[in-house]
Amino acid sequence: MAERKRRKTADEQKLYSPFEIPFNPEPLHKRRKLRVVCIGAGFAGLTLAYKILIEQKLGDVIDFQVYERHDDVGGTWLVNKYPGLTCDVPIHIYTLPWAPKHDWTKFMASGQEISQYCKDVKQKFGLDAWIQFHTVLEQAEWDEEAGKWKLRLERNGDVFADECDVLVGAAGTQNTPLKSAIRGLESFQGEVLHTGHWDEATDCKDKRIAVIGNGSSGIQVFGALQKQAKQITHYIRSATWISLNYMSQFTRNADGRNFAYTDDEKAAFRDPQNLFEYRRTMESTSNGIFKNLVFDETAPEVKKAFRANMEKVMRERLKENPEMVDKLMPSYQPWCRRLTPGDGYLEALQEPNARLVDDPIEEITPIGIRTTSGHESDYDMIIAATGYVNTRVPPWKMIGRDGITLAERFKEDADGYLSVAAPSMPNYFSIGCGPNFTIANGPLLSAYGFISEYILQWLAKIAKEDIHSVCVKDDVVEAYNIYIQQILRRTAWNRECESWYKKGRKDEYRTGITAIYPGSMMHFKSMLADIRPEDFEIRYRSRNPFKFYGCGLTELDLSSDQPDLSGYLGETMRTEHML
Repeated sequence: MAERKRRKTADEQKLYSPFEIPFNPEPLHKRRKLRVVCIGAGFAGLTLAYKILIEQKLGDVIDFQVYERHDDVGGTWLVNKYPGLTCDVPIHIYTLPWAPKHDWTKFMASGQEISQYCKDVKQKFGLDAWIQFHTVLEQAEWDEEAGKWKLRLERNGDVFADECDVLVGAAGTQNTPLKSAIRGLESFQGEVLHTGHWDEATDCKDKRIAVIGNGSSGIQVFGALQKQAKQITHYIRSATWISLNYMSQFTRNADGRNFAYTDDEKAAFRDPQNLFEYRRTMESTSNGIFKNLVFDETAPEVKKAFRANMEKVMRERLKENPEMVDKLMPSYQPWCRRLTPGDGYLEALQEPNARLVDDPIEEITPIGIRTTSGHESDYDMIIAATGYVNTRVPPWKMIGRDGITLAERFKEDADGYLSVAAPSMPNYFSIGCGPNFTIANGPLLSAYGFISEYILQWLAKIAKEDIHSVCVKDDVVEAYNIYIQQILRRTAWNRECESWYKKGRKDEYRTGITAIYPGSMMHFKSMLADIRPEDFEIRYRSRNPFKFYGCGLTELDLSSDQPDLSGYLGETMRTEHML
């Protein structure tokens, strides 16, 4: 009898349905407060901070924190300090749209001025209140049971822990100088510098200098140091297009050279409408370039004229020097790799103290450099302008769902989702450092805003619908990355040239292009305008996904301040249609 009674009690305790949960007395869509951590305080991190804290004033519903490993904001513009450092696009389209600056000194601003601008933005909006400097994220590990990222961080030698509901990576993609590209560099007994780790106290005057690499930093530093050096040599592996300054039609007399804004021009830009129209025109032009110059199937005459003009300018600046033209004029299509504006570079190469070497480097010796032809030169200083370790994996160990690391997922194919989400990484978003981002599709800082607004849509959904986690589905990631190859193989980036855009696996279907978004900036903006929940696996914090339904009332219903319970009529009632 007692045994039957115990069985009956157990049966009575069975749920009516697996979706049965306790009553939720809260109003519909009651937000829970989310802890959001962003790694990096460059332009991307600053944009997200501004959107959350200033523009949308979400500080009461989002516990927001930025961790930055350096001592100030600015990212690459804080750490890069090499001579000649200059923005390679017009500065008025490389300015945060929400913090315009009217008095930029030059059309292409110096790195020093951009770095100061970042600090001024931080100060104006008080963003440093949410930033902890000198703090390095060592590891982020997803805790499935808690639905949180467990973080291990280091600050000034002390290791500490933090956790967050949502993690945002905004640390960039090029953090570690690629010194390994030059074998034996450590054997050189003179001074060795990398453009990414430049000591401002370095004295280059009257030195014998070797510059290795002809990307933008190599070209800029060579042009700047040629005026100081006793003798300077540029070692290059391949030719590159030395272009007019980007959007040269906006330069003085459309000559393609950098120029200083006059006091009158800067004063005119104090008028918000003047500044807006100036930027709007340039930004529209920049966004329009993509269609004509990148896609194979569009505007062949524009491409032909563009290339002819670049060849003409290079020949003119090289004074038709046949040896120089042969070494420096590429055979590949412009835009196959990032264009490299270089005011004064070609002229500097022709100065008496300058030399160009395209012989491959065989060895760095204790006193200099020996090339494969056997020629050896002695130097006081070697400057490595060989770029950075280029990876879509963030500079911390990232362990996602089921113990999978992002490094493992991206080992062969860096397959992300719209550059903002990664497989097996729940509640993780990236701004500007995910695979196939709009690094060369138009104004970069506008794109940071598009992504930040996309992330905010997810934050709102997670907070209002009692969501445990969102994670892009594996089959969606595969489908997306397979399809975009059809676009990428029809672009200038897929032509035969050496480029850091191509760091992925290349086969009969894949292009290996992992850095660039396969569409225009307008395409990117449109793709991010609305979240696609169907592309994500969504898990909830309770058994019933309708817990957010609450008590049957909204927060407006429960307001004690005489709420307007018919506000919707302002949008739905049309008195002009009265019968």
